[in-house]
Amino acid sequence: MPCRATRSDATVGAQDQQNSTSDLGTNYALFKAYPDSENVTITLSWLGHEVNMDRKRNEPIGTTITRLKRSLQKFVNVTSKGDKNAVSDRNAPSTSGVQVKASQDSGVKTKGESGPTSTVDPSSSGLASQEAGPKVPGNFSISFMTNTFKPFDLQQTLVEVAHEASFLSINDTLLKIFNNIFRVMDVKIGHKAVVGCPVTVAIHTDGPCNYKDLLVEWLDEKDQPLYKGTVYIPPEAMNRRRMKVRVSHKKMTWNIVESKFCKVVDAPRNRWQHERVAHFNSAPVATTADPMQSDVRDLRVMSFNILSPTYVSTDEAIQRFFPYCPREWLDSCYRNPLILREILMVKPHILCVQECATSAYRDYIEPILGSQYHSWLTIKNTTSDEGCCIFLQRGIFDILESQSLTFKEEVRKPEYREVLARIGVGNWLNYNEVTYFNRYHTIFQMLCLKNTLDDKNNYLFLANTHLYFHPNGRHIRLLQTYVMLNELERFKERCAQRYGFDIDTESSTIICGDFNSFKTEGTFHLMANGWVPYNHEDFDFGLKYVHEKFNPSQQRAPFHFTRSGTVYYPLETKERLEVENCKGYQDAYSGRELPFTNYVKTFNGTLDYIFHSKNLKVKRCMPGISEKDAQEFEGLPSKIYPSDHISIAVDF
Repeated sequence: MPCRATRSDATVGAQDQQNSTSDLGTNYALFKAYPDSENVTITLSWLGHEVNMDRKRNEPIGTTITRLKRSLQKFVNVTSKGDKNAVSDRNAPSTSGVQVKASQDSGVKTKGESGPTSTVDPSSSGLASQEAGPKVPGNFSISFMTNTFKPFDLQQTLVEVAHEASFLSINDTLLKIFNNIFRVMDVKIGHKAVVGCPVTVAIHTDGPCNYKDLLVEWLDEKDQPLYKGTVYIPPEAMNRRRMKVRVSHKKMTWNIVESKFCKVVDAPRNRWQHERVAHFNSAPVATTADPMQSDVRDLRVMSFNILSPTYVSTDEAIQRFFPYCPREWLDSCYRNPLILREILMVKPHILCVQECATSAYRDYIEPILGSQYHSWLTIKNTTSDEGCCIFLQRGIFDILESQSLTFKEEVRKPEYREVLARIGVGNWLNYNEVTYFNRYHTIFQMLCLKNTLDDKNNYLFLANTHLYFHPNGRHIRLLQTYVMLNELERFKERCAQRYGFDIDTESSTIICGDFNSFKTEGTFHLMANGWVPYNHEDFDFGLKYVHEKFNPSQQRAPFHFTRSGTVYYPLETKERLEVENCKGYQDAYSGRELPFTNYVKTFNGTLDYIFHSKNLKVKRCMPGISEKDAQEFEGLPSKIYPSDHISIAVDF
């Protein structure tokens, strides 16, 4: 059953001006008149019953009142016949577009409780006790009134009156008018409640929700307050106890809805997670005299592949990728709280996420991080329903420009034809210029930001990506990297011209992602130098590679090819596949390389990177974990960690 809204009585002053029976908690009128709508939606809660109408915004209120009288009269006639089914059915056909139903009973009720659908008996409500005689519209006295109880001219339009009126009077009963205000209809605690992990509340309303108008309270099983706010992190003291959420509307104080009780469960203890974050936060901060960086503030950047539920949703996928991991630990309801625990422990200013599923973003991550971060999700395709997401801490950055690109669309543009010819795509196995790249859904997110707290007053370019995964798809990853860097340079040039700054002296760049590449591959060389030879060996993978399902057990298997006369690093510019104006980027973990960022039973290696322009200096890096820790449950993900990738983070 839906949660019930409580009703509280309120009285109106100035009784000398209006002899009325006032019950403004039970009786009220909602007017929703939005600029882009031709109609005004009217909801009346009157003497225990609800009436809904849609009227043209420019009609005279005299017409509105006449139709309202007819609707109420129709309701009187129905209730006098005792046809209560017709009254409570909101979907029944209705002339004049009016719906009437019995409202819910008074008092706070949580889901699962039973009770009558109406607290008012029509025979005693005043609806069926009008004066004797024919039941005609004129039996109702209805008027719109100002805050001084003066009626409006009947020729004024409904939309004008809706914004100016304070009360609607029906037979000496005052209904307070609320404009463009939603009601709380249902409240649920999102996902499972885990000690030390953030829990959010799902609030369902009958219109656009403004959280500033709501009071959200977390209560224990004894109705004692625990916390106020939309996100709550249960402490150890709440382990195995029950809690609920109460949401009340600040402007309509009788509109109070509670969730069901939810039991708090203990969180899996992760020693190395706490240790590496603590080490990161306590490590000495390297000094920098770089003119691009703040002397007093660090900029913390985090990159995290969170493992999309798409890839653990079937028995086949689990057996191929994570046979050592029980389904319970792969379930999103289990992993999502642990993902957010990791993020909130690191507390990044910038967070770049890969394999972010729409469902995880919509139902859990964004509701929890939304109050602290601006976010931007880009989905690869509807089949996988996952992609990349960037979170920017609120109050720090002005977002000047954004750009989202898809590799398969960019690479087919005319400007890349010469490049494709030079790298020999015509010789690739099964190559077809129309269809070959259709299956490669890699996306590139790019932002131009201005750090409002930076005393250097500089600009920041940020990019996020997730390159093609197959170990034998090195030719695809190298080409994807070239397209990304090339489009990033174009993006930077456009922004610099629009906002009037010099790219080299007034901006810096950070690129995050799961590159699915080792440092020995062409992808890393291109990122570091801004060029690779046209005849780089990675392009030869296209000669034998056929797109297929990936078997993790083959991750380390060599992919043999032969080509005589390969020149790896020609000095002549004409032999280089070069990104114009790109001077290359540094690996933030250079000199502090991690043994792995991805660890499953059949493979481990460093695939995730944070690259930065050479005018930025790294102050400290978050350490990785030992192989022994990763093997505690045979591999990742596990009981204590939610992804097959560990997060990486850097302070600039």
